[in-house]
Amino acid sequence: MKKRNECLKCLALFLFSTVFLYGVGETYDVSWLQFHFFGDYNEEGFYFSFSSLLPVLGGILIVALYETLFKRFI
Repeated sequence: MKKRNECLKCLALFLFSTVFLYGVGETYDVSWLQFHFFGDYNEEGFYFSFSSLLPVLGGILIVALYETLFKRFI
């Protein structure tokens, strides 16, 4: 049960930090923190692209910092 609670804490921290960083990007018009999705379908096939995975990487970094540094103090 304790392992499950730790997993939920890490998941919640990851989701909160990622959504927070995307929210900052949208609110203050920071292009490298915004999520852009583009999809196109034509006779050549389907093309899609998305940008700015930096908030996702930031969320992973924050969880890693929590796991290594702050977890031992809490």
